[in-house]
Amino acid sequence: MARMRRLSLATTAVLILSGCSQSPEKAAKQARDAAGSWGATLSAAAERWSGGEISTRYFQTVVMQAQISLQKEAQTARQSGGDATAAPVDAVASHVSTLADAVRRGDRAAAVDAGHAAASEAPAEKTPPVARPQ
Repeated sequence: MARMRRLSLATTAVLILSGCSQSPEKAAKQARDAAGSWGATLSAAAERWSGGEISTRYFQTVVMQAQISLQKEAQTARQSGGDATAAPVDAVASHVSTLADAVRRGDRAAAVDAGHAAASEAPAEKTPPVARPQ
């Protein structure tokens, strides 16, 4: 739960900093990163909610924050690089209403499916492992 909060705060910070104009390449990378991050967050939160590890209210908040942040990110991406730049964000955002509906119905399986679908739209970039001295 703390990890999701940190991820949400980090994403929010990225969105705040993105208010400045930027190159189309930078906007595209930021859009991909935000889409991947939110996709992973929604998937993880849906799994945690399905398993009873987080409350319905908390999950609703995550979904609502995702919707708001993804809308802002899509707008920023469009302004800097056009529709193609915003496409990964739009793809993840297309699953948010399904998640919200699943929460309203209490359908945990549908939420997990929608969370996985959101994550598969824009897989988060894997960070290469750091070599540790032996």
